[in-house]
Amino acid sequence: MTAVPTAKERGSLWSRFWHWARYEGFFAHLVMVVALFIIFIPLLWMVGTSFKDRLEFATNPAGLFPRRWSLINYEFGFTQLENLPIYMRNSFILAFGTVALQVFVCSLAGYAFARLQFRFRDLIFLGILVSMFIPRSGGLMALYELMTFLHLRNTLIGLILLFASGIPVPVFIMRQTFLAVPKEIEESALIDGASWFQVFWRIALPIAAGGMVVIATLSFIGVWSDYLVTFTLIDKDTQMTISVGIRKLLRMSYDMALSPRFRGKFAGEASDTAMLLIAAFPVILFYGLLQRWFMRGLMEGAIKF
Repeated sequence: MTAVPTAKERGSLWSRFWHWARYEGFFAHLVMVVALFIIFIPLLWMVGTSFKDRLEFATNPAGLFPRRWSLINYEFGFTQLENLPIYMRNSFILAFGTVALQVFVCSLAGYAFARLQFRFRDLIFLGILVSMFIPRSGGLMALYELMTFLHLRNTLIGLILLFASGIPVPVFIMRQTFLAVPKEIEESALIDGASWFQVFWRIALPIAAGGMVVIATLSFIGVWSDYLVTFTLIDKDTQMTISVGIRKLLRMSYDMALSPRFRGKFAGEASDTAMLLIAAFPVILFYGLLQRWFMRGLMEGAIKF
């Protein structure tokens, strides 16, 4: 017969479990697993729904994965949206151009605010921080008039300059990153005859690579997913980004579902999820490739106050 544990033994078992759970981070891991589950359920549903044809979506709309897989939604998207490669190209040019310009400018500004002494330094830095509370959408009409006056509307160069001007958060991050760099390293280089720019370029900047990855990741995601500003300033179809251009497909998917070629083959909602996944894939890939450096930048004090 199996021995039944006594009350004292049960208490001891519970005490050992509580001690293990407390010091091994059991509850923290449990909360993370639950949060991860809640976050990934909609994403899994989108992935599964994008492979459902019209019949599958009608009979199994809430299922995470289809019983019968189909590529009809992706076929519709790539055949009907002829400018999809152009939209993707424009988005990559805009995102990488903004990232390169913003990282370079904000690194210089962050180092200046962290190391150099000049008049009104703290006041200027405070003014830059305060400007982050001014929403860009609140000045869309003024931006529209300004970009038109400068002949930068309907151009990717104009959008790159506009998005790269969002410097408050990147400057703050780079300043905090450079403040975490030991001054002794820079002082020894200055004693050896190096200029401030040489110290910045050859010593401080490589050490602050984690902070640059943080602002590059945040900038890339923000620019790639922007819709309102790009939609307001871009009218030409050949200059549209994926976030704006894909809206055309989302509008036509329900009408095309009734066309002779695709009638009865795909559902508008399923096609929408397929196109949204295509638009989101570069962002997921970009973050996945830079995840290690991104976490390194966070741990090195890139966003510590």
